Amino acid sequence: MYLQRLEIHGFKSFAQKTVLEFLTPQNTKKGITSIVGPNGSGKSNVADAIRWVLGEQSLKTLRGKKSEDVIFAGSDKKARLGVAEVSLVLNNEDNEAPIDMSEVVITRRIYRDGNSEYLINNHQARLQDIVMLLARARFGQKNYLVIGQGMADYILRATPTERKELLDEAAGIKELQIKRQMSFNKLESSQNNLVQAEGILKEIEPRLKYLQRQTRRLAEREVVEQDLRDLQKKYYGHLWNNLAVRLGEFSKQYARVDEELQKKKSEQQEILNRFKNLEEKTVASQEFLDLQKKYEEVLSARSRVQEKKFKMQSQLELLRVRAERVVGGGAMSYDNIIVELEVLLKDQEDLINKVAAVKTLADLPALQKISVGTKEKTAALLTKIKNPSGTKKEYVPDVALVKELTDLDAELQKLAQEITSVNKAMQDLNEAEKQKKGEIFELQRILQAKQLEVHRVEQELNGVQIELAKLETRRDGLAEEISLEMGELASEVKLQPQVVEPILPEEIQPQIYKLKHQLELIGGIDQEIVAEHKETEERFNFLSTQITDLHKAIEDVISTISDLDRVMKEKRDDAMHKINDEFDRFFKILFNGGSAKLIMLYEDPTKKVEEEGLEIEEPEESKAQDLLQQNGEPILVGIDIQATPPGKRIKDINILSGGERALASVALICAILSYSPSPFVVLDEVDAALDESNSMRLAEIIDQLSARTQFIVITHNRATMTKAQVLYGVTMGDDGISRLLSVKLEEAEKLVKR
Repeated sequence: MYLQRLEIHGFKSFAQKTVLEFLTPQNTKKGITSIVGPNGSGKSNVADAIRWVLGEQSLKTLRGKKSEDVIFAGSDKKARLGVAEVSLVLNNEDNEAPIDMSEVVITRRIYRDGNSEYLINNHQARLQDIVMLLARARFGQKNYLVIGQGMADYILRATPTERKELLDEAAGIKELQIKRQMSFNKLESSQNNLVQAEGILKEIEPRLKYLQRQTRRLAEREVVEQDLRDLQKKYYGHLWNNLAVRLGEFSKQYARVDEELQKKKSEQQEILNRFKNLEEKTVASQEFLDLQKKYEEVLSARSRVQEKKFKMQSQLELLRVRAERVVGGGAMSYDNIIVELEVLLKDQEDLINKVAAVKTLADLPALQKISVGTKEKTAALLTKIKNPSGTKKEYVPDVALVKELTDLDAELQKLAQEITSVNKAMQDLNEAEKQKKGEIFELQRILQAKQLEVHRVEQELNGVQIELAKLETRRDGLAEEISLEMGELASEVKLQPQVVEPILPEEIQPQIYKLKHQLELIGGIDQEIVAEHKETEERFNFLSTQITDLHKAIEDVISTISDLDRVMKEKRDDAMHKINDEFDRFFKILFNGGSAKLIMLYEDPTKKVEEEGLEIEEPEESKAQDLLQQNGEPILVGIDIQATPPGKRIKDINILSGGERALASVALICAILSYSPSPFVVLDEVDAALDESNSMRLAEIIDQLSARTQFIVITHNRATMTKAQVLYGVTMGDDGISRLLSVKLEEAEKLVKR
């Protein structure tokens, strides 16, 4: 790879588009190009342009104060420009750059409004992409790709850490350092994410434990509720089934009695028909007919009154049953039963103590009174337990209905007397006409018997109706209680009569009270707790998984960084050894003797700052670095220089003279270029401080190094110019614009020889 072309437009003094063409490497050399010109002509702007296009961010290095200072600012004869652009064209036919193209064009463009952009082969790119590309192609982008005025002295004045960066680039580990920095950034990011995730996990863990407890309580409540529902189904199913069976039995009985009544009435009607037929044949006396008519009227009246009485009795019975239905009060709780039993137990103990203390018969009435009171309390408690849903309301019959029923009884008695009287009169008349109307009287007797039978069956039917009304009233009350207790599940209980498990209600009921008491102790729990618990648990598990993954990622990154450190150490140690040899060799060439070497400075990471046994807490940012320093190996922190000119015993480079310092710096730069040749290097008047003999030695060294490195030398020195194949002259007119004149020295020599 070599520099093929440099295009400058609008950068500093190059207002017009300027193109610098560089020679193709020939034979065993990549060539030397010299750029010459008077002071102030803008030749150093070529070096700045190369620095800038390769990503230089320091305005001080570019000799500016603001980013827009690199744009042509204008002159008396030329207006200022709004954009500056520099393109660096690299020949990549040898594929040294990791890009599948024979020509790589790196472009940087900046506008006066501050916007800028980078391009690789006219495609948008990031600065990071360019830095990585240059690192893989072994460009010394920062330190020795462009070596400018004062750079020689800078190498000596630089801190050991800055020299280490210079030599790291020479060792070819720039790409590895970039990867290490990226891995380190990832490590810090993972560490921060881990801290945040663990913090969030600690925050939600107490909430998750609370939700787990609530969920367990809810599960317990569901179990108790299910047990309660099962017992209630058995209990109310038993009651409902028994009631349904009794209703069925009485319904059948009602149908049977009603059928019998219709049969008796049919027989009665048949006798009446026979009686009427006989009357038509037999002429009865008017008196008998009148008695007969009156007798029938009285019987009809009695039937009507009896029917009305039956209805009144049924109505009173229904009112009594409804009045006796359970109302108010509420079921006794398990705790209340225990409390009342404890009171009864205490009363019994008092009674036993008083019985034991009896001395005379005069004390017996008082004991009898206490015994009666205890018995009444026990009976009351037993009544409450047998009737757990409440107390019965005392029935008070309707006064008007009772009076009306009494009047009906009186009317029935009166009608009975009339019937007896008319019957007696008819019997008397019948005796008188016995022989004449014996058959009629016999039918009359049979009719009376049938009427009595009809009356008996009617009474029986009325009794069945009353019982049915009672059962229906109980069924309605039980249905209301089931709906109140079981809600939507009531429909599962209120089915047609079916075969159910035989139970004892008095055994099931205490269990129901106990389960209700357990539900009261558990209390109400919001169903949203389950959804929140599921969501919180999923988040907790997700964070736990993320923390595990972060721990693994941190271990992997630490392992990667350790591998990179190991590879960099191997490369650095090898580079330091070889650069040391080259440094000493070039030092001896430039100084005609003496010695020079590089000294690596290490730091022991195991040494911690302690003050009287107190531990000093390190800042949060150092946690990632601490993870990398657990192996305790010494860390290379800098490079020191030791140079001794011939005939002197000087070891500290700060004691060297200005010329000696320049030669020592040039020797180190040449040693670096000899070990790790960059595709091209720009030397910006590095020989300005050298005398003629030393300039000639430097020119020879550059000529030797040009076999592996392409040199662009900005110089005033004739010795350096004589080694160049192409000479560019930079001039500046009164318009303040730099212009180029180029000469190929080989062609010029041929023309001179001709």
